[in-house]
Amino acid sequence: PHVPIDVQREGFDFLAFTGHKMLAPMGIGVLWVRQKILEEMDPFLSGGDAIKEVTLEETIFNDLPWKFEAGTPNVGGVVGLGAAVDYLSKIGMKNIRTHSEQLTAYGLKRLNQVKSLKIYGPSDSNDRGSVFSFTIDGIHPHDLATALDQEGIAIRSGHHCAMPLHTRLGVTATARASFYLYNTEEEIDRLVEGIEKAKKIFRR
Repeated sequence: PHVPIDVQREGFDFLAFTGHKMLAPMGIGVLWVRQKILEEMDPFLSGGDAIKEVTLEETIFNDLPWKFEAGTPNVGGVVGLGAAVDYLSKIGMKNIRTHSEQLTAYGLKRLNQVKSLKIYGPSDSNDRGSVFSFTIDGIHPHDLATALDQEGIAIRSGHHCAMPLHTRLGVTATARASFYLYNTEEEIDRLVEGIEKAKKIFRR
């Protein structure tokens, strides 16, 4: 997360997020649902604590929250997610947001200085998060990611689970760099240096 969210104030009915995007282990996430809706929903899994009573004629589901807690829980993942929440809360979401905004503005400035690099998304740092999808003329994103990996710089390449969007944009793939609370402006400089080095390699 990059910004604080208050589900009650915003009037959300649903909020879903994955744990590994907020420093927790993989394989754990959260689905927050307004209580009234939860009471009306049937569980998508059954068994274990989700069941209050079963007869040959019907199944009576348990009360909240147990009716949505069927099966063996991912205890390790839950503990890791709790630790991540505590860690982020200690830093403070406002501090994380401020740092993210600074990195976004700096990243936008530095990447825009790279010739033949096209950034997708808003051009104003106030209108975007700290994730940058981009292409470079004449260099496939997969090749760029491989070259940067040799420099100890990790980015993603491909369609990023957004294939229809890439089709609409008219590109087969993009490179994607993202910054979080542990990143620095110096690391953004290293990214740009790595991109410039890759351009020289692939354009010989």
